[in-house]
Amino acid sequence: MRITVPKAPAKVQLCIGASCQYFICVKKALRFIQGKAICGLTNDPCIGYKCQYAACSAHAMAPNGECTLNMRDKEVKDVAEEAKKMEKDVSKIKSHLKKLGLDDYI
Repeated sequence: MRITVPKAPAKVQLCIGASCQYFICVKKALRFIQGKAICGLTNDPCIGYKCQYAACSAHAMAPNGECTLNMRDKEVKDVAEEAKKMEKDVSKIKSHLKKLGLDDYI
């Protein structure tokens, strides 16, 4: 069995706001006037992910504004390798507990 995990953090891509096809305003107050996104509640330019009413219809926007749709560069790890590493850690903990006389708690 194989699982995928993200590689080392690269450049973090934030939500691009109203120009994204998945960006929605929960209050349905987003209007486009002359190609600019305007908030209908404040009549100011849309502030994107910083707005409390901003949402992603693809459920890919993290609370800090990171877009998780673009996390396509993933590294594949084998579950068996991870299990071997965990077994080594467990054996090390067992030996420490045995030295302390607490090997009954394993």
